[in-house]
Formats: sequence, structure tokens, C-alpha cells
Amino acid sequence: MIKLGCGTVTFRELPLEEAMRRIAGAGYEYVEPQATAPFCPHVNPWKDDPDRFRRLVADFGFKGASALWAPHGAIIPTPESVRGITQAIRWAAEAAIPVVNAGDGKKPRDLSDDDALELMRDRLARILEVAAECRVFLAVEPHGTFSLTADGLKKIMALSDSEWLGINYDAANVHRATYVETVAGAYSWTPYGRRQDEVATLKAVVERVVHFHVKDVRGAECVVLGRGEVDNGGCIDVLREHGYDGVLSLETEGGFGPDEAQHLIEESRKYLLDLLG
Repeated sequence: MIKLGCGTVTFRELPLEEAMRRIAGAGYEYVEPQATAPFCPHVNPWKDDPDRFRRLVADFGFKGASALWAPHGAIIPTPESVRGITQAIRWAAEAAIPVVNAGDGKKPRDLSDDDALELMRDRLARILEVAAECRVFLAVEPHGTFSLTADGLKKIMALSDSEWLGINYDAANVHRATYVETVAGAYSWTPYGRRQDEVATLKAVVERVVHFHVKDVRGAECVVLGRGEVDNGGCIDVLREHGYDGVLSLETEGGFGPDEAQHLIEESRKYLLDLLG
């Protein structure tokens, strides 16, 4: 059965323990932290104790943590990506987190598509060697030049035959494929290949999905699920048809006050429960 989780990023301005308390109080069974300081500094995989994190997960009554967003997680443009993602994978293995999320990132202008993919192939090879040792999935999220289309995601998945390479699908990112939240609302990316809607793109790659970010938006604004423009319902139908039994992890980009954020995650959970029947 599909499981419901929530990312701590919605409460990124609060301490980790407070974020987990609020998520547990809203009824979610799984939690998803990030190691993306200063944006969401809830995990530091170089300094934090993974055993303490496992105890927090149990103490708050969660069944588990679904994934961890890695530091330096833009693989193509960030030289530190191998170091950051492999450290996150090692930490996740000790913290009982089965998936580490990262993105391809925005391709530098002076790099051809072929050269960018070769660079990503090389970095993925080193990352996935550690993923295999640790038995943790590296899940590429639609969050970059190639990954926002089915054509691009297929190109990325073809860069390695490792069983530990998968996709963390984010329907909202695909829906607004040219939007970059870190550029103050600008629409500055040109996706690779043929762009399709979020449902059609998912259908093309659903067999590689190991984690799913469920998020709704109106333009640049994250909103309660079902009140925005993203066809999450259609995507969940695709997941169910293909036997997905992983986590739907609610994600926003944070920046809410605590009460507004609490309302958003509680109402979004009701929406998901109605969808799942």
C-alpha cells in the first residue's frame, strides 16, 4: 500500500525536533528531512549522529524516514556533489533512510548536452558505487536541465545500469518545468527534449520511481494539495496502476509561519486520504 509522509522542509525555519513533532501530530507515518543548509539545515551528515536521528524517528512514532535530500545535490554544476551525496548516502544508511535525493542541476552554458551527460555519468559512477555498498537508492529528482522531461530522465537513467539509481518524482517541478525557486520567481531553465505534462512524463518513467514528492502550486506559491494547478491525482493513479508501494512525501518550499504550515500539512493529508480511499 502507498504510504504517506511529509518533509521537514515545510518547517525549515524551526528546529528539526519541532518540525518532526508537528508532522507526527498531523498524522503522517513517515518523515523526510533535508541536509541542504542554509536552506533547510535539519541534517548535517558530517556532524550529526545518525543513531540519534533514528531514535527521534522512533520517539515521535514514525514508521520510518522516507528519504534525505543531499547537500551539494546539483550533480552537473557542483564539483562538491560527489562528496556531498556520498556522505549523505553513508549517513542515510546508518540512519535507516532508504533513499537519498539529488538533482542533475542547471547545465552551465559553456557545456554541451553531451559533455554535461558525460560529466554526470562519471559522477554518478562514483556516487552509485557507494550507494551499492550502503544499499541506499540515489533518486534523481526533476530539478535541473535534463530531469524535467521524460526524454531527459530517460537519458539520466541510461547513464548507469546500477540497480540503486532511481527517480524521486516531483509532479510540481515537472508541471512548472521552467521555474526555479532559487531565482526569486524567475522562469530561467529550458528543459531538455520534448516537454509533456506531469502525468504523461510520469507514465514514461514510472518503473524507475522509488520516492514521490507530492506538492501543489499556483505559479510560484506552494498551496494545500488539491487547491493548485498540479494533477497529483492523475499521477497517483499512475503510481497505483504500476503497483507503487512507496511513500508519497508532502513537500513545499517552506517559508510559512508555523500555524499556516500546520494547516497546509493537515489539509493536504486529508486530501491524500480521500484520493487513496
